[in-house]
Amino acid sequence: MFSAIQHKQQNVVETVYLALSDHARLFGFTAEDIMDFWQHKAPQKYSAFELAFEFGHRVIAELILNTLNKMAESFGFTDNPRYIAEKNYMEALLKKG
Repeated sequence: MFSAIQHKQQNVVETVYLALSDHARLFGFTAEDIMDFWQHKAPQKYSAFELAFEFGHRVIAELILNTLNKMAESFGFTDNPRYIAEKNYMEALLKKG
């Protein structure tokens, strides 16, 4: 049982990392850049891992969207067509979920 829980935790961490990596490349950032920005600039009660594990993959999508929004706004990307398209795509995914 314990190893099954560890395996699930590993899958959640990998999912978060891969999703952040994919979306970060659209803006020329690495996943580490995004994680660092989110950890130091966004107030949080729980870590990304705790949120993802407790509430499931919807939280992962929300974390990615919120992180991208904060980074894009801080770097002035809000009028970028790629930013707008990605934001709309992630919001549509959240509505379906």
